[in-house]
Amino acid sequence: MILYNITFNIEPEIQEEWLIWMNLHYTPYVLDTNLFTEVRIFKLLNETENQGHTYSVQFLSDSLEKVNNYLENHAPEIVDRHNKAFHYKHVSFMTILESVA
Repeated sequence: MILYNITFNIEPEIQEEWLIWMNLHYTPYVLDTNLFTEVRIFKLLNETENQGHTYSVQFLSDSLEKVNNYLENHAPEIVDRHNKAFHYKHVSFMTILESVA
């Protein structure tokens, strides 16, 4: 199992709007590629020094090839749409993890 994770730090004033947008646009777009089997969104509860709110958006896939396919062929469009909607109101980074146990 491969976990494609995107961690977002969102400015407080857009938090509710962002979460709605993620549920209505971002996650359905990714799942509609049929390259992932599940999505989970978690909110970090132990914020320390960040000014915003931190979320982990996790997509599960059964292969690294599918994740790479998504990153090459699908991610640029939704990332562009996200950046236009929340320009300068967030920072993010992504990680890809493999289940080992």
